Amino acid sequence: MITINPQPLPKALVIWLHGLGANQNDFVNFINELNLEEFMFILPNAPLRKITMNQGFEMRGWYDIESLNFTNQDNEGLQKSKRYIESIVKSKYDKLNKTKLFIGGFSQGAALAYYVGLTSKLNFTKIVSLSGYCPEMDISINKLNLKIQAIHGINDNVININLAKDSYEKLKINKNFILKEYKMGHEVIKEEIFDVREFLLRD
Repeated sequence: MITINPQPLPKALVIWLHGLGANQNDFVNFINELNLEEFMFILPNAPLRKITMNQGFEMRGWYDIESLNFTNQDNEGLQKSKRYIESIVKSKYDKLNKTKLFIGGFSQGAALAYYVGLTSKLNFTKIVSLSGYCPEMDISINKLNLKIQAIHGINDNVININLAKDSYEKLKINKNFILKEYKMGHEVIKEEIFDVREFLLRD
């Protein structure tokens, strides 16, 4: 687990989750380029697990994936990772004088960010999804006012943009949901740095 900008009274605590097969180091440069020195970022490591989609090969993943159709959702894996993220937040949050609490991620990490942000009893107020999708879940009515920013590539051949659009349709009752598209694949581009920075700073 990596902590960026550790401080006693940050403007916000942001949990940032890497994608499948990556690790805690994957987004260090991205976070640093956001240039949000008053924000404290925590980048956890997903556990090593066998991924069915990849012939059972062991890699870091927040939950198992059977195929890129994302059928047969691994609810047990999602719940376990949710509890892990909540334990990290609880170990830090009470010491931070109830600062603002945000969560975001890339790809599978973005899916977990949706899941945690929309189901946790912790008071997450913003979710960032880069090239992700919203898993199936029961969403509490009091979570529908969260601010959500989803950014996706129209040429994404890993998580099809239609999944991002489906997520938007599922949550469009939330008037604070922004879906932005770029002509890119399953990747991160410089324009997203500006988008995420602006979103995190916005009231």
